[in-house]
Amino acid sequence: MPAPTSIPRPALVLGLAGTLPFLFAALGPVDAQTALQLSQSYGLVILCFMAGTHWGFAARAAVWWGYALSVLPALAAFFLLTDHAMAPIAIGAVARHWILTALFAALLPIDALLQRSALAPPWWLRLRLMISAVVLAALILIGLGQTP
Repeated sequence: MPAPTSIPRPALVLGLAGTLPFLFAALGPVDAQTALQLSQSYGLVILCFMAGTHWGFAARAAVWWGYALSVLPALAAFFLLTDHAMAPIAIGAVARHWILTALFAALLPIDALLQRSALAPPWWLRLRLMISAVVLAALILIGLGQTP
């Protein structure tokens, strides 16, 4: 039986598999515009997935701050990364991409706080650091490939 601090193999394999769309957008045979669209579409999905994950951890102790922190990235993504009438300002596609990148980076302190509060498993932050390193590297590559 693995130690409680070991990352479970399914979590590791499936978590890293979740980075494949970002890697394809960054390194695959797609043009810069398509890479931007792919990363933003998938990025919105994953930000919402992470919000749900954080919500689940917060529910373990019913802490208000955990609930609040879990919804902030998804709400920010909705208002800042989508083109709709409720968007507070018009933001170009490249700027939206860098906002998406910042939102992914902002997930890490939430992960750390949830783990430090013993709401996330002991291995959680190590897994999230690995996944986030891949995702952030891919998003930065995509962003650098855009013309201003």
